[in-house]
Amino acid sequence: MTGRWSLWLLSAAMLAGLSGALPSLTLFTLAAGLALTVAGAAVIVVLAGRRVTITRAVPLREAHEDEPIPLEFTVRLPAWLPARIEVRTDIGVWTPLDRYGGTVDLYIGRRGAYVLGPSRVRLGDPLGILRRPLTAGTPEPVLLLPEPGTDGGTAPPRGARADDLEPDGLRPYVPGSPISRIHWPSLARGGDLQERRMAAPPSGLPLVIVDASGAADPRAADWLARAAAGRVLTLARTGGCEVLLPGAPAPLAAVDAPSWRAVHRRLALLDGERGGRAGRPPGGRASSVVRVPPGLDLGPPRPEPPPGVVPLPAERALTFVAALAGPSREREPVR
Repeated sequence: MTGRWSLWLLSAAMLAGLSGALPSLTLFTLAAGLALTVAGAAVIVVLAGRRVTITRAVPLREAHEDEPIPLEFTVRLPAWLPARIEVRTDIGVWTPLDRYGGTVDLYIGRRGAYVLGPSRVRLGDPLGILRRPLTAGTPEPVLLLPEPGTDGGTAPPRGARADDLEPDGLRPYVPGSPISRIHWPSLARGGDLQERRMAAPPSGLPLVIVDASGAADPRAADWLARAAAGRVLTLARTGGCEVLLPGAPAPLAAVDAPSWRAVHRRLALLDGERGGRAGRPPGGRASSVVRVPPGLDLGPPRPEPPPGVVPLPAERALTFVAALAGPSREREPVR
């Protein structure tokens, strides 16, 4: 048991002592009243602790990093017991529940995969004299997604038309080549007739390469995840793209809502210390690289997660993210 019961009993003892020294029946009555109040609070808390049932549910397993995770509590308690129930949501912050429970918002504020431990609950009397600590719920994994940002730079261009070619050096003139390809300056200098060699146009979906080599600081990794999410979301809304993440053997496609969510979840797990530099595939692709710019102002340190919330290990986080992906559905646009 915790609470202010010791202060109440000390006050009752002091009043009892004064009532005998003065003497005063009024002070003695007040002392007896305080003692009886503490006894009544103890009865309420003990009976409520034996009869109460508190359950917790986590209806949403993922949310954006600036959104709360709702925790739904269900309380079963006899109506004649005037007990008070509170849930701890942060250090020193207790949120009261009504007699039948309620929903409490838990703010984590940091992207990544976490485990929500059992919630700390305290059961007390209406005056807060006595409190009994309890727990509700079982460990639950949740995922905080990075908020798509606007600092990702310029998106890669779309695949060009087949006749939209770019010069890629010179080569000896081949009879029959269009006259527009002849490099006249080389002929004017007295050289042989040359023609411009045209490179093949970019083909396929644009490629976004996420480079985490400069994101060892967790704040830099957060910035990189938000910037990459913003760029990929923009491209996914306008036809799609592919994303090459650090350490990934092949790019991931983001062409509709389910595939965008899959990429978004992987960006939530981006780790600058373990990710490193992403490889660049062979040429022929319209691509751009998202990296942390030198001298970026990282801002204040990342806040610590609330009590009872711990990061999910990397291996379990990947398994959890894979479990979040439901069965394949029809193609739907990104919103």
